[in-house]
Amino acid sequence: MSRSNGSKGTGDIYVRATFQAVVDTIIPPTLRQVEVVGTVPAAGAVQLCVDEFVMNELDHSQFVPVNDEHPIQMPLSRSTAQLLDRGAEQLIRRGLAQLPLNPWFFHGGGPFSTLSREDRLQTLALLDQLEIPLHLVPPPYQNNPGMIQTMIDSLSQLTMFGYYSEWYGYGTTRLFPPDYRQVEFFPPGWRLADYPGPAFGYRDFRGFLLKYPHAKGEYPSD
Repeated sequence: MSRSNGSKGTGDIYVRATFQAVVDTIIPPTLRQVEVVGTVPAAGAVQLCVDEFVMNELDHSQFVPVNDEHPIQMPLSRSTAQLLDRGAEQLIRRGLAQLPLNPWFFHGGGPFSTLSREDRLQTLALLDQLEIPLHLVPPPYQNNPGMIQTMIDSLSQLTMFGYYSEWYGYGTTRLFPPDYRQVEFFPPGWRLADYPGPAFGYRDFRGFLLKYPHAKGEYPSD
């Protein structure tokens, strides 16, 4: 029996491609300098499946207030993907895209996923600056500038959290509910951050040892 509580977006090719484009924009593959070995390639956020982490966090969060008068009828990951596409369309319409579209960057996605990294960064900046018609974006972002800006910030933060956390190390249990996840191997993000991993049994500093005189075997004098 599957215990998966993963994001609904992980099974949606369109949403998955869009979020792969998002995390690839924020943490692309790079070359890193390693002592003795020299320059070595380092996996980007897509290679560590961070897109799954971001989608999962959005679809299982209370990002949208529970008392919202107009609750959305789709996962937040999908409405966010649509928001990014509206931003990409605005960038293209203004003639600000620096490079031509490439539908094979992240196959199955919309306009945002076909942009170059540079143009995707421009799209995120355009959305953060609210340079789009707010009435044309999907709910819950429609006419909600504060939520749009909060989401753009959150996409960067969540990508960082997923990349440098134990997320990828959960392996086959990654999409299970938190109580059923377990670290199956040392996560690459820990190594990149020089984090040695959890350790048990370390002694905590609990103050200084104080010696109190006692009157054992002595009686108070009259």
